[in-house]
Amino acid sequence: MSQDSASGDKLTRGETITALVHYYRAEVTRSLAWRTRLDRTTNWAVGTTAAFLGFGFSHPEITHAFFLFGIAIAYILLFVEARRYRFYDAYEYRVRLLNQNFIYGVLTSRLRLEEGAYWLAELASDLRYPQYKMDRVHALGRRIYSNYIYLFLVLIAGWLLKIKLHPLSADNWEQYLRQAALGAIPGWLVLSFIGLFFLHLLVFLVIGRRKRGGRDIFFSPSGSGQDTKSSLEET
Repeated sequence: MSQDSASGDKLTRGETITALVHYYRAEVTRSLAWRTRLDRTTNWAVGTTAAFLGFGFSHPEITHAFFLFGIAIAYILLFVEARRYRFYDAYEYRVRLLNQNFIYGVLTSRLRLEEGAYWLAELASDLRYPQYKMDRVHALGRRIYSNYIYLFLVLIAGWLLKIKLHPLSADNWEQYLRQAALGAIPGWLVLSFIGLFFLHLLVFLVIGRRKRGGRDIFFSPSGSGQDTKSSLEET
């Protein structure tokens, strides 16, 4: 009786394929949902940058600190987008896993569904123990490399131009430093702070160019599980 139950619980090849088809469709939908959330956050950041540029130069009496506030808002949106990107990367990892093993196997008539197939074990493990495939630092670097470096460059350039033009046009370096001051904070210190901020963006930019995360992991359907595992370790 126990043997009949055990054999009845095991899915046939056709049932497994049907289940994977429905799961693949659901996983693609979820990945696209997080992709949409990423785009929405980027649109917020672009709109914020445009609003600060337009409003900041329209009124000469507005201090250049207004642009620093805009940089802070963009940085907050960067953190929000990096968090969303980590979710997207984790779900995209599963989609790629299915694309390069399940869909590829169906199209080439080389679908491996036997027990011990590495990609099935990897998918089951990721479903049972879900985790990020990318740490926060690399997620920040990836989003800066993709979009935010340009937004920060525009805001910093606008900030520097604001100091040059308002409240008076600075004709020399001394006047420029005076207009760059923020209350009791001297202008050279404010400029140094923004310089350090830009350097830290460059560090994140270099980190973001490295291949790291679920979307950078490739699986070879025709390769062995050992080869696949070694590719994971190299990534």
